[in-house]
Amino acid sequence: MDKIKKLMNNFYYDEVILSNDKVTELREKKNINITRLKDGINKYNADNNTDYKLHENLEQGSIAMSTAIEPEYDDFDIDVAIIFEKEKIPSSTDEMKDLIIDFLKPYNYYFKENPKKKNNCIRIEYQDNYHIDFAVYRVSNGYYEHCGLNWTERNPRSINNWFHEQNNLYDDKLRKITRLIKYFSKTRKDWDICGGFIITILVNETLANMTLDVDIDKLLLDAIKSISNRINSNTSVKNPTNNQELINDDKNKKRLKNLKEKLDEHISDIENAYLNNDEQDIKRKWNKFFKTDYFTSNSQQKNRCENNEMFIENIYSIDKLMPIKFEIKCQRYISKDNFKNSTYVNCFDNQKFSITQNRDEKLCFSIDTIIPKPYILLWKIKNNGNYAIENNSLRGEIYYGNNLNSFADDSQSFKRFESISFKGNHYVECYLIKNNKCIAKSRFNVNIE
Repeated sequence: MDKIKKLMNNFYYDEVILSNDKVTELREKKNINITRLKDGINKYNADNNTDYKLHENLEQGSIAMSTAIEPEYDDFDIDVAIIFEKEKIPSSTDEMKDLIIDFLKPYNYYFKENPKKKNNCIRIEYQDNYHIDFAVYRVSNGYYEHCGLNWTERNPRSINNWFHEQNNLYDDKLRKITRLIKYFSKTRKDWDICGGFIITILVNETLANMTLDVDIDKLLLDAIKSISNRINSNTSVKNPTNNQELINDDKNKKRLKNLKEKLDEHISDIENAYLNNDEQDIKRKWNKFFKTDYFTSNSQQKNRCENNEMFIENIYSIDKLMPIKFEIKCQRYISKDNFKNSTYVNCFDNQKFSITQNRDEKLCFSIDTIIPKPYILLWKIKNNGNYAIENNSLRGEIYYGNNLNSFADDSQSFKRFESISFKGNHYVECYLIKNNKCIAKSRFNVNIE
């Protein structure tokens, strides 16, 4: 069934993921509106003799976790946390939301309609089928509270961090299965199914008890079966970062029940097709599941590029970087005996590299610093250019620690190995995390000819 595996992977990249161009556009519009918010604050301060200030902002939700999908009926959206110092803003949640709306008033003519107060955010809607949700927070001495109907303890980075850790643990399968089930849930306009965060939690729970080393189509089948069984036995879904119950009213209970019922309509048919080893029937059943003709059509693969770029400020606080030595060093290794005995040459920032046919040739990145351990190193590898786009390898995810199978020696555990693969101006960033904060970062540019 290699053909089904390939089709499911192609379907994921061609139809499910939100394209690189659209993610980039959303982030550009987010940045524009953060600038408008800051300018609106300055204008409000000048007119009212006040001293309000945006303390920090960060992405949340599906864009931050790279689980956004191509919407069939819904509009595009991006969730942004806007954070203020507790001592400098109104104590009333209604007053605080009204204040945000006042900050944005000079720019209302850009919007489809004036910004609206929702229970958990301020929503800005645009004519061209997208919206931005500003979730308001206040912070004092590192303690964050979310502005909902009341002020509620919630760290805006906690979900991003949780997802990042779990997705790394499951080798990116958490992101893929979540996207596929989210896409399924959006394929019928009249369905009222629980949101993406609850689906993400359910997928994470099921992956913990599944064999992951299987084809993506079979993993998806196992996941939807497990989710159905999980809901049947337990309808409680809790936020993994604070243990808060998310299925807390009749509306959410009904949405969770709807998810199970809609999955159950397809599980037996798909499972029987696999049991009968009927390739054409499997294709038809996945077509029906996703409400598509993709699996039986002869349409050309679109080769869309996935944008999974992550940003350290969405995961850890990075208010002030310490003025200390923290530099990335690079060495070009040629393998001998699985890199335990290798020759290497030192490289420098923005050095031009040429691609060779030697697959055992790698770049080794390490850190030169005087910062005492313990600390955590996070790495980001970002590819750019047409070659990376054509090979769907822009990357940009943030990784914990070292990539696996580099060295057995623990003394080498803070190194990062990467292959010289695609032409373009790429870069590697390293972040030092200490006491749960990012206190230093460095970038090394890699120019591959």
